[in-house]
Amino acid sequence: MGLGKTVQLAVFLAGLHHSGRFRPSIIVCPATVLRQWLRELRLWYPPFRVIVLHESQRSGNAPRPSRQKLVQLVKNSQAGILLTSYDQLRLQRSELLAVNWGYAILDEGHKIRNPDAEITLVAKQLATVHRIIMSGSPIQNHLTELWSLFDFVFPGKLGTLPVFRAQFALPIQIGGYANASAMQVSTAFKCAVVLRDLIAPYLLRRRKADVAQQLPKKTEQVLFCSLTTDQRDLYRSYLASDEVQDILNDRRNALAGIDILRKICNHPDLLQRRQWESTEKYGDPVRSGKLVVALKVLQHWKQQGHKALFFTQTQQMLDIVERAVQAAGFRYHRMDGSTAVGARARLVDDFNGNEQVFVFLLTTKVGGLGINLTGADRVLLYDPDWNPSTDMQARERAWRIGQKREVTIYRLITSGTIEEKVYHRQIYKQFLTEKVLQDPKQKRFFKSKDIHDLFTLGDQYAGASETAHIFSSLHGGLEVPLDPDSVAVPAEAAGPAGEVDDAKILRDLFEGTGVMSALDHSKIEGANNPEALNIDAQAARIARRAAAALRQSRAACVTAPVNQPTWTGRSGGSGAPRFGATSNQRLARGALSEPGSSEAAPADAGAGEVRRGTAGLARFGGGQAGTTGGLAPSSSVLLARLRERQAAVSAAASSAARNDPEVEEAHELSQRIVAYLEEAGGQADSHAVIQHFAPSLPAAKAPLFRQLLQQVASLRRNPSAGKIWVLRPDFVTDR
Repeated sequence: MGLGKTVQLAVFLAGLHHSGRFRPSIIVCPATVLRQWLRELRLWYPPFRVIVLHESQRSGNAPRPSRQKLVQLVKNSQAGILLTSYDQLRLQRSELLAVNWGYAILDEGHKIRNPDAEITLVAKQLATVHRIIMSGSPIQNHLTELWSLFDFVFPGKLGTLPVFRAQFALPIQIGGYANASAMQVSTAFKCAVVLRDLIAPYLLRRRKADVAQQLPKKTEQVLFCSLTTDQRDLYRSYLASDEVQDILNDRRNALAGIDILRKICNHPDLLQRRQWESTEKYGDPVRSGKLVVALKVLQHWKQQGHKALFFTQTQQMLDIVERAVQAAGFRYHRMDGSTAVGARARLVDDFNGNEQVFVFLLTTKVGGLGINLTGADRVLLYDPDWNPSTDMQARERAWRIGQKREVTIYRLITSGTIEEKVYHRQIYKQFLTEKVLQDPKQKRFFKSKDIHDLFTLGDQYAGASETAHIFSSLHGGLEVPLDPDSVAVPAEAAGPAGEVDDAKILRDLFEGTGVMSALDHSKIEGANNPEALNIDAQAARIARRAAAALRQSRAACVTAPVNQPTWTGRSGGSGAPRFGATSNQRLARGALSEPGSSEAAPADAGAGEVRRGTAGLARFGGGQAGTTGGLAPSSSVLLARLRERQAAVSAAASSAARNDPEVEEAHELSQRIVAYLEEAGGQADSHAVIQHFAPSLPAAKAPLFRQLLQQVASLRRNPSAGKIWVLRPDFVTDR
């Protein structure tokens, strides 16, 4: 993740050795980062005797001690450290488990997240009580993974796995859905608090925000691409096939169907790879909406002088991308699972140091783990992984300590398809991690859905995506402006990595390729940021007060005669505040008497105090308010007076609320919303509302606008027109 974990552990072990408390230790890490660990340990503490137990360290036919002798060398040294990979730990367990290690350190320790995997069971048998796991993503899919990692560090602390699942994992998962009951939400919160408190003493968590001053700016955007005609036809054809029906009826494994849909999204030729791979037309970019966008992005980055990382999930798709990159004339390196471990470090070093190499083509699981690729300042994630940490690790190859330039990351998602569903599950899993490790009181966005949801082709929203609709309530909105003129960047700050260049790329993609919309992924990740939640809560409170004031004001106006001017703040009587208000007494008096009536209002009565009802009798002030002569008023009259006085007090409180500048501003905005909806016939679709108000509404006011809109209108689904905002009856003018 680029937070300096390797250096921290190297210095920690050096401190132990310097104080005389060090014993021979073992460090287990992915094979890709063995060389990096060796370099850092030698750099930060040369007295260590570091021995690497891995085949990649053999050079040609040079003699090398046996594995048993290497382990013995470390064991007999006062400064010995054994570096090995997870595979070697599993294969050489007989020698490694027999040693009483000082410390056992697992780098990228989420490798043991499967509690029943062979490597997990072997790692938990290491003979030492001093155990450390280094991981940027301790929870990747579900809470069982957290249990597995924690059980290595502190065996038995979280009980047995069945008990943990029943008492913690299941309640927290169920309560995290948007359609969970109040009891389920409360139970999830309390369980998450207990779990967080249990693990907190043994968890040292550092985030990129902690080292933000040492890192350049990062921009991460999701580009929602459309399917080509060929892709859409294939997608619909497969959804209508008997195979999908068998999957939905539990007669066939769903993973095979999901794999086919993902291949269609990446490139339809992947379905017939063996038949067409040898032909020239295989992998033609024009048949894949995402590949067209990806090549366009690479061309822009090349022209602007950037270096790029291109990640995809499979070697088969990487083959197609490699063909396209070759045809475009880009210089590149490639690394995937078939690349020899010994050659990987050389490729990384050459890419970082050679300015002539423009793009590094990588599979996500090989190129996204542990390596340092700060030579690049642009990252493109071609397809999403079910595991959010896989994509997260990939993007962190460039945005890490040592990077000097601003970093831009593009995620390509085919809109409405299986890929957007995968992306949603990524976000849900990230929120689950935050719920346990940081804030148990998380905002809920996603509903519990079954496998039928995966085998659908989503609606084409007007200029938006399903993801944008799910997160439409976020502060500031998610939409990325596609007009470079709308991005305010000083000329001196807008270099090759400036915001204006990124905006120009997006506009070009939007106009010339199949990009439907672009969202700011960073805002989604920060959806549960306490500051953003406080802003939304404050906006909701102001909106409720403004709506209440508007509702009372309209109710007061309805009871006034039609010939009485509405209160403007200086003139008029209809709807004027009852207490402490300055009104136009001439207009007020003129409306007090029926033609030919000898009744007159007291000179000191306010406009609200002397208003007549439909019977023409003064409601307040004077001795004629509902009584005759000097007779005592009846009980019904007294109750009527009491109700009206209570209404007057409520109106006064409403008036006081409107004196608050924030409430007054919200009140005016709510009136504008009501007026717009009335002019539109009492209803309007979401797109029309946004188009009308967006030009005059600052982004900072977006949360307040959303809350006000929800107060004065209700959202309904129209089969033909999509989502419609309908003005609530309380705000419909009926005069």
